[in-house]
Amino acid sequence: MKKLLTTGLLFLLLAGFANADTDKTSLKDLPFDEVMKMATEKKDAKAQYDLGVRYDRGEGVEQDYAKAREWYEKSAAQGYASAQSNLGVYYDYGTGVEQDYVKAKEWYEKAAAQDDDHAQYNLGILYSEGRGVEKDVSKARELFEKSAKQGLANAQYNLAIMYLQGEGVKKDIVTAKEWLEKAAIQGVPQAQFNLGVMYENGQVVKKDHKKAMEWIEKACKNGVNHPLCN
Repeated sequence: MKKLLTTGLLFLLLAGFANADTDKTSLKDLPFDEVMKMATEKKDAKAQYDLGVRYDRGEGVEQDYAKAREWYEKSAAQGYASAQSNLGVYYDYGTGVEQDYVKAKEWYEKAAAQDDDHAQYNLGILYSEGRGVEKDVSKARELFEKSAKQGLANAQYNLAIMYLQGEGVKKDIVTAKEWLEKAAIQGVPQAQFNLGVMYENGQVVKKDHKKAMEWIEKACKNGVNHPLCN
């Protein structure tokens, strides 16, 4: 890579998640029949959620978004946060159901109220873009911050960008750098690139060309599209 010249930061917010298994203690090691029995006979919300994930991903069964949604709905109706969060994603993206941002918001809110970090982040995206809700960048920032404090990398990056731009919060490059660093360490390419630019330009850090190159090279390898990567 050629030596860097002073260059601008990337300011795009990351979009919402594709559907993911947000539960930290899944039943994926149990046989399908056993989980099905738990879900049907015992009406176990965790098992119902797990079936949703299996149909969602096609793990051990043929991928079927409609069936995944049905199991997420059963689990979500019992108040299971991860199911509520994933059901929100389904309505957000129109996966296995007609796209409906208002319903996505409703399910995200239920899960976010239970401190689900993915739901907080995705709800923040809705508020930042004004989808299904009136655009409210302050509310988006508040949700990103809740999610970021739980360690969600994309939320950390988005929060950093809001501090860099002074959007929904007072501009604060020092705080932005702190959140960029957390996201960069977790592998967010845009965060890695921006952190590299900060080191190259000596923004709130001591100018360090070597460290700048290290971060920008990581970002380029991870898919950032920028002339410096060519």
